[in-house]
Amino acid sequence: MPAFMLKKIVLGNFAKGPVDPKMADAIDFMVDRLESLNQSELASRLTLNCQNSYVEPHKIKDVAVTIIDVFDQSALSLEAKEEMYKLYPNARRAHLKTGGNFPYLCRSAEVNLYIQIHLRQFHGTRYAAISPAMVSAEELEVHESHLSNKHDSADDDDNQ
Repeated sequence: MPAFMLKKIVLGNFAKGPVDPKMADAIDFMVDRLESLNQSELASRLTLNCQNSYVEPHKIKDVAVTIIDVFDQSALSLEAKEEMYKLYPNARRAHLKTGGNFPYLCRSAEVNLYIQIHLRQFHGTRYAAISPAMVSAEELEVHESHLSNKHDSADDDDNQ
């Protein structure tokens, strides 16, 4: 397909009508980025986005998952969201009132907060997002005390 047709497909999923200024800025930014893609780049991204595939839930049952979702209109259908919730029933859910298709742009502070909360569980493990050298001593003490309390309560549960 020619590039203008592919761009029309993508633009058809953007919010129509009035939106708040942050969402409008996010849409403008994405339209600008869309214009910078040539036909083959856009076609390959759409192909990847439209392929019918997913991560098989049983293969990641021991992996912590957080699903970030918006309550307002987005390109993801309600049916697709419900299917994702069914496939990952143990996933934490992080909901934003608004954000449209680009919550990571127009609601970046909230999205970053949810990501930080998700990553906290890996603090002090080999999966940590940052080096222990970048963490203050006070924060390490709080985390170690939390881990110690978890360990103590697990021991208490084992003894009962």
